[in-house]
Amino acid sequence: MKAFIDCDCEILQKTLELFLKDHAASAQDCDFVISDEPQSLTKPLFLIGEDGDLALPFSKQMLLSRLEDFQSSLRVDLSGYDAAEAEICALFDEFKAKIIEILRRQDG
Repeated sequence: MKAFIDCDCEILQKTLELFLKDHAASAQDCDFVISDEPQSLTKPLFLIGEDGDLALPFSKQMLLSRLEDFQSSLRVDLSGYDAAEAEICALFDEFKAKIIEILRRQDG
């Protein structure tokens, strides 16, 4: 879990930095952003506050638990793509074989 912390409240900012020092990342390298204000971002937003993902006050354990749940909800289930990937690979292999056959006929 890698999070970028961007809070308007300085106390909350410092608290989160202390609690999440092992999970802190830059805005470019993070999995999601933690903030106390709604923002328009390309990364998912974990909002702390009254109508957010975590209400104040909270403990470190509550924070970590909610963040783990939040990150789990972001993961896409890729198990259904395995069959499609195999089918696509087979199609590419067939296409490649036909192209090679055409090229060999041209050279022969």
